[in-house]
Amino acid sequence: MAFNHPKLIPILLVLFLQCYAAMNRTRRKPFPSTPRSVVSDGGLDSLPGDSHRRKRCAWVTPNTDPSYVAFHDEEWGVPVHDDKKLFELLVLAGALSELTWPAILSKRHIFREVFADFDPLAVSKLNEKKLIAPGSTASSLLSELKLRAIVENAHQISKVIDEFGSFDKYIWSFVNHKPIVSRFRYPRQVPVKTPKADVISKDLVRRGFRSVGPTVIYSFMQVSGITNDHLTSCFRFQDCITAAEGKEENGIKEIPEEKKKKDNMIESEPSISIDELSFS
Repeated sequence: MAFNHPKLIPILLVLFLQCYAAMNRTRRKPFPSTPRSVVSDGGLDSLPGDSHRRKRCAWVTPNTDPSYVAFHDEEWGVPVHDDKKLFELLVLAGALSELTWPAILSKRHIFREVFADFDPLAVSKLNEKKLIAPGSTASSLLSELKLRAIVENAHQISKVIDEFGSFDKYIWSFVNHKPIVSRFRYPRQVPVKTPKADVISKDLVRRGFRSVGPTVIYSFMQVSGITNDHLTSCFRFQDCITAAEGKEENGIKEIPEEKKKKDNMIESEPSISIDELSFS
């Protein structure tokens, strides 16, 4: 029988393809499984290089800038009660109208240098003309309007400190000194401003603060831990609740002030206490 018979050609072609497919299946090596990165609800399970599988908020993706990932994991949503830190976060939240978080974080060391580590008293004494002069370091960060607002806000924070004892006491009084826990499941539920942010904004404006609209204030509330807007599926959601309860902050146990004083009085040998360490 001739193999070039017209009726045999289709049959031979099918047989050839079946044999070829079978050979490929036997030669194919098992494909190594990889950790799942994006889950159905939009949360991120892990990022390249993570040593542990941790689900993050959905806006943190595999392509997110590493500086922002660290910011999300270590700072965003952690309750802040230091006046200098609060002033810094208020400034950075205001800068969001001109820059993105990754851009702000990449220049954070410059912000701190220009604004004297965000000491309100020191910033209030800065020479505005030199600050906004063309070619100055500050002018490369933000617009003249924003720079002037930062200096003016430093003046107003100093007044608030004189009146309330600290900016911390003033700003946290709006939430009865306890963070708002949002318990959002999806990114679409996270607002850009809230009625509470509007109340705080209006009071700040009344006191003479500038560039502190409700959207800026809500961003400030989120980053300073006044509101916990981590998605409930994010590993930082519970961490920030724990920090707010005073049990633990970023893995560092908080020691009551009275206990610190007592321990210092009875110590007979040199030691380093938690409050003597400097963490950035």
